[in-house]
Amino acid sequence: MNDIVEIASYGTTFAAKAAVAHLESEGIQASVVTDNAGGVIPSMSNLAGGVRIVVAGDDAEQATSILAERFSTEEVEEAEAAGERTAEGSNA
Repeated sequence: MNDIVEIASYGTTFAAKAAVAHLESEGIQASVVTDNAGGVIPSMSNLAGGVRIVVAGDDAEQATSILAERFSTEEVEEAEAAGERTAEGSNA
């Protein structure tokens, strides 16, 4: 049986989804896990440890390496900023 392993945590769902998309483009299946009351209270994710990415245990080392090497801090910050802009636009 292949365990599910948390490999990363981000401040926004948007940034986590961008990281998952990057992993999937590299052939690794990943999922976003968050506790934000079904999207009703996005800030609740930070209280629950952030928006987490999980992968199969067999893929954990490669996925961590891919995110560390190819999904730079700058890309994460850009994704989070884009997510904040999107959220602000939907609240208008």
